[in-house]
Amino acid sequence: MSMNRTVVNIIIDLIATVLFLGMLATGYLLRFPLPPGSNKSRVLWGLSRHEWGDVHFWISVGLMVVLVVHLALHWNWVVTVIGKRCGLVKSPHPSLIRSAIWVVGVFAAMCIGFGWLAERDVMQVERPRRGYQAGRQTIEQRQPPLSKATETPTGHLLWDDVYPIFQQHCVACHGPDKQWAEFRADQRQDFFKSAAPLILPGQSSKSPLMAIISGTRDDMPMAESHRLADADAAVIKAWIEQGAQ
Repeated sequence: MSMNRTVVNIIIDLIATVLFLGMLATGYLLRFPLPPGSNKSRVLWGLSRHEWGDVHFWISVGLMVVLVVHLALHWNWVVTVIGKRCGLVKSPHPSLIRSAIWVVGVFAAMCIGFGWLAERDVMQVERPRRGYQAGRQTIEQRQPPLSKATETPTGHLLWDDVYPIFQQHCVACHGPDKQWAEFRADQRQDFFKSAAPLILPGQSSKSPLMAIISGTRDDMPMAESHRLADADAAVIKAWIEQGAQ
């Protein structure tokens, strides 16, 4: 019987060690390879930062369960040795069940209290959208023209004519620092990826980019923040119709 209990303790300790290493590993992933703000731009082994966060959470839950089992297996020693030495137990023959109920009750109260405080004190931070303000202002009022090209979309337009629009409105989330959806607006070739091109030269009506910047595509995250002023969209449309050179 003693041997069986020893084997159980060893198994529990091994499981706790593996879970603890899992906590360290996933914590490292969330801090370095997948830092905050990289959820839409990076994946690791098929999982995004939020999904690795779920793995981290469930590993922590599993570790807590294993520690509770470990504590239960050593409860007699905890009560009779630690409890008496700390002066928490006065009786020479303490009730293990009663002390366990007290410990569980205190632990549950702490968990419930922590959850209540977190739910009570959580606050939603208003994050300003680039080029957008609150209210019912028109897109044209919120986003003034950038250059002569935006004022009059005539003549033969080139990449240098439309890039300032992308630079002002898109590069912050799709550029050197961040590459949400693995897309960079500062690199012309990214608009023409063979798998899913955003631009079909000479066919602005069939180019997905026009649906995105004109606000007609609402089935994507932050669809409204991708909408550009009519003047800017007209420049990009003209550039695409002319061959997107």
